[in-house]
Amino acid sequence: MWPLSEALSTDIALPEIGDSAGAFISPQQEYQIGLGFYWRLQQSIDLIDDPEVDSYIQALGHRLVTGSDAPQLPFTFFMVPDPSVNAFAAPGGFIGVHSGLILTSQREDEVASVLAHEIAHVTQRHLLRSFERSQNMSLPMTIAMIAAALLGAADPQMGAAAIMAVQAGGVQGQINFTRTNESEADNLGMQTLVRSGFDALAMPAFFERLQQASRFYTGNVVPEFLRTHPVTTSRIAEARGRAVSYPLMPQIRDNLQFYLIREKLRVMASTDSNQMVQYYADVVKTGNSLNATATQYGYSLALSAVGNYAQARKILLKLIEQDDDRLSYQLALADIEIAVGRLSIALEIYQENQKLYPDDRALTLKQVDALLQANLPEEASKLLLIQLELGVPSQQLYKLLAQAKGDMGEKSQAHSWLAEYYYSSGRLNQAADQLRIAADYAKGDEYQLAKLSSRLRNVEITLSEMEN
Repeated sequence: MWPLSEALSTDIALPEIGDSAGAFISPQQEYQIGLGFYWRLQQSIDLIDDPEVDSYIQALGHRLVTGSDAPQLPFTFFMVPDPSVNAFAAPGGFIGVHSGLILTSQREDEVASVLAHEIAHVTQRHLLRSFERSQNMSLPMTIAMIAAALLGAADPQMGAAAIMAVQAGGVQGQINFTRTNESEADNLGMQTLVRSGFDALAMPAFFERLQQASRFYTGNVVPEFLRTHPVTTSRIAEARGRAVSYPLMPQIRDNLQFYLIREKLRVMASTDSNQMVQYYADVVKTGNSLNATATQYGYSLALSAVGNYAQARKILLKLIEQDDDRLSYQLALADIEIAVGRLSIALEIYQENQKLYPDDRALTLKQVDALLQANLPEEASKLLLIQLELGVPSQQLYKLLAQAKGDMGEKSQAHSWLAEYYYSSGRLNQAADQLRIAADYAKGDEYQLAKLSSRLRNVEITLSEMEN
């Protein structure tokens, strides 16, 4: 993992969808703009693809979308391996969350408040609206400026460089959200927060803590969120005033899972596993933690990272005694069994948990990976196809399907699923190449050939749009 700011470049390819800044941008076109950025982002950095972390942020995000003023819009939430405190929204509902935001937040409500704010930016089309009003720019140039703005959300210096490149062509623009946009996003975001069962006071509390922390920062080390979403005393006061106007509501949710994911991200982000073990040993000794149970879980993960599986298992088993239905503990235990060579035991753990959490995405992907290691591709394929039927595709799922079909000797299917893997990450040329290979292996199967030909045409059309 490395910071987003070290990896992004400014040559983002986005589809040309019009020639007038005043032209109406349809939701489908808006989605294509965001998808183009999301594809370019994936080609620049390795997003966090841990199935547990991904399932958590998707579940949290979509819970908030349901409580927003546009629950019908498609949203994609993803985690960025960056220690800075930030989140950003692209047109079309693509919302990135830096791992540093999770690690800095003291409650799940705080993360939810930031996500709700970003969701409001999307539903109100703030980014697109700001450029549509700017000096009657052509829409392609508007898109270029939006790309610059999104880069600026990750790193102001890179965003400025992108803008300079656009301005070299004679275009002027402004990338920051206006004060009105920020106020609107705060207001609507808080409504979404409350409707979704979270604490409205979490938003001003988080803003206030960021503002207080910013006093100790200088120069370019100010938290990214404060650069792109300036927090002022008046803004905090307004947010607090809105928050206290909402009645206190009962909040029924699983707070522990937030803390578990938080510790998992902490271990994943560490570059020194031995130092992480010492960190947890010290925290356990002093008792200075937000959640003692999650600290024990993180300690177990850190011990596993240095190969101390015996002690890691001992800690996990104690946690399981207290909460044997907690899937995170079960998955961590299965990881240990695989690491020490007891693959069959891990498969038993997965199978047993399928009874409690049937077709859970994180569980299924971990189980499939183990099944492929055990040379059981048919079983793996069945589980993956169920995930597709449930409507939860992902790059990891496509890649595993390609491997399963390949192990089964179904070469055409293997290459077609590999094509979907490449397509989902924006590597359209590779996707087209894999579809052509799949078609070669499908000779004699007219139905499969027709499907592949149709898919190839669609990919080639998209590729042409992205290059123009």
